[in-house]
Amino acid sequence: MENSSNIKVIAQKEFVDQLRSPVFLSFTATFTLVILAWSYVQGTEVEYTLNVLGSPDLMRGFEGVAEVVGRFAPIMGIVLGFDALVKEIKSRSMNVLLTHPVFRDNIILGKILGSSLCILLVLFFSINLATGVMLLVSGIPVTLQQIIRIEMFVFLTFFYSLIFLAISIMISTIAKTSNNSLLFNLIFWLVITVLLSKLIFTVSYTFSEDLQTANDQTQIIQNFLPDYHFTATAVGIKDADTGIAYGIGGIFDTRYTLGTWAGEFWPNLAYLFVIPGILLIGAILAFLKKDITY
Repeated sequence: MENSSNIKVIAQKEFVDQLRSPVFLSFTATFTLVILAWSYVQGTEVEYTLNVLGSPDLMRGFEGVAEVVGRFAPIMGIVLGFDALVKEIKSRSMNVLLTHPVFRDNIILGKILGSSLCILLVLFFSINLATGVMLLVSGIPVTLQQIIRIEMFVFLTFFYSLIFLAISIMISTIAKTSNNSLLFNLIFWLVITVLLSKLIFTVSYTFSEDLQTANDQTQIIQNFLPDYHFTATAVGIKDADTGIAYGIGGIFDTRYTLGTWAGEFWPNLAYLFVIPGILLIGAILAFLKKDITY
């Protein structure tokens, strides 16, 4: 009971501290404004997609919002985790905290819980606000099925962001300074979400001069990358040339039931649900073994 109480107190403090952080507030405001702007644009195009492309509802417009969210959501995990531990270790406030009847696992679990609640709050608020803007602009009524899919997308994005929160906290444990931690995290994000797949494709195509071979080798690497699994569950697996999804177009494709969607993308869902837990355990173990005596 005492451990649970300690975790709760630390989580509450972390939650409040993050909501007061200028860095986090600035990112949250930017993140929300970008999503709102994009949802407005998509909302104006819903009538076009309905009449020309034959989309049965506004979900096709939400696919564009999902792609923007997928690009920026990982940065939220980085912002929340990059100095979660290194700042307190270097300022020696961690040593002061450990003089109280609180264990290391209480500290890091509380910080993870507090930061996770921040992520969930921002995603829930921004994505639902974007939904409201799109509905207002498009004038198309929303159904209960669509609301359920949007809220499920919120949780998919939450678990996707947790992957980067866990990595960020782990880097924060071993980094020498907050600036180093932020730099390493941003480089990691840039490499695995933007550069790695393109680099593998370019190198493979340069040596093989065969497009199919380059695509196959790139796919092998993508199977290990979180953004691939998130994008697959959200908007489907798309053809590189046409941009059209193979089969089910992700969670927003209302032509298929949620059960069919889950059955199609269960490996991707398993990745998104399991990997954050594994990485968070790794972050906890790294902190428990960290020498913080100065």
